[in-house]
Amino acid sequence: MKQLGDRLKWLRKERNWTQEQLAQKLNVSRSQISKWENGDQLPDIKSIEEISNLFNVSIDFLLGRNHVTKEILHEIQRTYGTDDIDEELLEVIRYLKQNPKLARSLYVLQSLPAKKRKRIETIVTTTIQELLRAFE
Repeated sequence: MKQLGDRLKWLRKERNWTQEQLAQKLNVSRSQISKWENGDQLPDIKSIEEISNLFNVSIDFLLGRNHVTKEILHEIQRTYGTDDIDEELLEVIRYLKQNPKLARSLYVLQSLPAKKRKRIETIVTTTIQELLRAFE
């Protein structure tokens, strides 16, 4: 139950929505959202489907099931002929799919000349690490 709550909270915060805003979109009470996020209660099947549609994620993702992840990972490994792709990289890909502005920025970054790209990568990496330490 906790994994669904954690993912729901993460998805909500990614969109900068309050629990109240999410509750309105799903036509439930704010306290219901709180119970779901805290793992005190599971949403019913209809609500899980609505959450899946609202955030454009699979129900498997919401429930923390990774058999789909393993299938995707196997397909990527087969297509690219490499074992260098692991579940961590797959999570990064999933994150980028849910954040198209960031994905587009990284796409533009990778097209820069190597020297410029390396400088920007260093700045971005350092900034992210500092922000993560600040939020711990």
